[in-house]
Amino acid sequence: MSKNNWRIGLTLVLVVAALFAFWHTFSLWTMSDAEKARMQEEQPGELLKLQQKAIRLGLDLQGGIHVVLRVDMAELAPAERDGAVDRAIAIIRNRVDGLGVAEPTIQKQGTDRIIVDLPGYTDANRAEELIGQTALLEFKLLETMDNAQLLLTKIDSAVFGYEKAKAGAAPETPGEPAPTAPTADSAAQEPDVMAELMGDSATKDTTEDPFAFDENTADAENEKPLSSRLSPALYSSQSGEGWPGFYVAKDQKERIDRWIGLPEVQALMPIDVQWAWSTRSEIRESREVYTLYLLKRKVQFLGRFLENIRLGQGQYGEYTVDFSLSGDGSARFAQLTGANIGKPLAIVLDNRVESAPIINSKIRTNGQITMGGGASIKDAQNLEIVLKAGALPAPVNIIEKNVVGATLGADSIRKGFYSALLGLCLVLLYMAVYYRISGLIADIGLLFNIFFLLAVMAGLSATLTMPGIAGIILTMGIAVDSNILIFERIREELRTGKTVRAAIEAGYDRAFVAIFDSHVTTLITAEALFLLGSGSIKGFAVTLFWGVAISLYTAYVVTKQIFDIRKSYRSLSI
Repeated sequence: MSKNNWRIGLTLVLVVAALFAFWHTFSLWTMSDAEKARMQEEQPGELLKLQQKAIRLGLDLQGGIHVVLRVDMAELAPAERDGAVDRAIAIIRNRVDGLGVAEPTIQKQGTDRIIVDLPGYTDANRAEELIGQTALLEFKLLETMDNAQLLLTKIDSAVFGYEKAKAGAAPETPGEPAPTAPTADSAAQEPDVMAELMGDSATKDTTEDPFAFDENTADAENEKPLSSRLSPALYSSQSGEGWPGFYVAKDQKERIDRWIGLPEVQALMPIDVQWAWSTRSEIRESREVYTLYLLKRKVQFLGRFLENIRLGQGQYGEYTVDFSLSGDGSARFAQLTGANIGKPLAIVLDNRVESAPIINSKIRTNGQITMGGGASIKDAQNLEIVLKAGALPAPVNIIEKNVVGATLGADSIRKGFYSALLGLCLVLLYMAVYYRISGLIADIGLLFNIFFLLAVMAGLSATLTMPGIAGIILTMGIAVDSNILIFERIREELRTGKTVRAAIEAGYDRAFVAIFDSHVTTLITAEALFLLGSGSIKGFAVTLFWGVAISLYTAYVVTKQIFDIRKSYRSLSI
């Protein structure tokens, strides 16, 4: 038995790895809604990491919106059609990020279609409005930090007065008139800003406003409500000069959006500047943050002039996005960059800033955007696609739209769980009754199979769908099928008068070819479903593929090791 101890060692290593991979999923699934809400408030970055490392729930289990889009190629020249769908996907992903949907699925189907799944989001009209918009790529300069600080001081004063007036007290700042506190009539007439953003035109009582002035808050935070929530984020590496790019915690974004949208604040804004958010959040010091920029409103350059956009690499190995310019675009960009060396140039896609790199030199015909040492190749690829999207906006048409309710999703989870549990119990019972102790060994292999399968799905950040649960249930039968073939072969060998040791060896050896052939054909089928299918079909294919592959291991490593211990017995319970 000692020569086969590698089976025990390998299985122990895999169990430890599986526990590590599945731990985040287990932690998330066993966490109550109250605990999730508290973690979102206190440690949003940690909750985001936990969600990203856990098994995701598909649209049919969580509820949400399923949209099928078709990219209109009719108005595009033949040379422009190549890659148009990929650029449209980048545009749509930027739209979806603005909805705040956790783990959306956006994928290409065929040559001109895009499938968008928005789990947990049910406002179909709002989603259709955002997805159907046309992208616009622009290059804009940032306002100076001095002017930004002066503007922030004025905005702080206005917001402070507004919030204190709503709290029923006059502002203490001398020389500043007190804003009129909202009355009951005016509150009834003024629609809630966030309700409009989410597509709900219903009004809301301002007495329930969570952003009201708080007398228990420190004076510095009350008197500087906006600037106290901003952390400087953008500096020039050459001069060390700061620019108006500010980190904002995710839980503060909604509040700041409301403040900068107030009429009192809009009246203070110079006509030639604007606020703009980053396209996506990032993790900074275990916090999920967005970046808020103060841009000059004037468009300096349009993305349609960029050509030959491609991935590159800098002299220190950092990822870059290279592009070229020609004709009128080259002259314009050379003039723009030459006059603003050392200043940031914001790449703005649909009024959101993709990045704001510092201009290092005058760019004539060839330019390079450095992603920085911490950026991954995926980040560079995303920026490449975004730039191409601006160069070639492709219209999309919604051809199918389905809404799955959250109640239906919860019902699917419940039914799927009980179905899997019932199937597991029946298989375990049948094997234990029919094959006795050998059946219990097969049951152990089955439990290992399910555990390893869930761990693999968690490690791959796979999406669990209702067909995926069906694939897990089907895998239960396939997992014990190998043991059934082995057991029946062992029975035949015992009938010929062989010893227990010889019968076990012959049973495993002679059943291997049939088991291997059946598993390989199933794996080929699962791979074909994954490559040619989409959405929930892929979920079924993923669970089937890995379940079948793991069953080979559990049958010929896990259960074989247990049977090796039983070789010394004179009789075999089978």
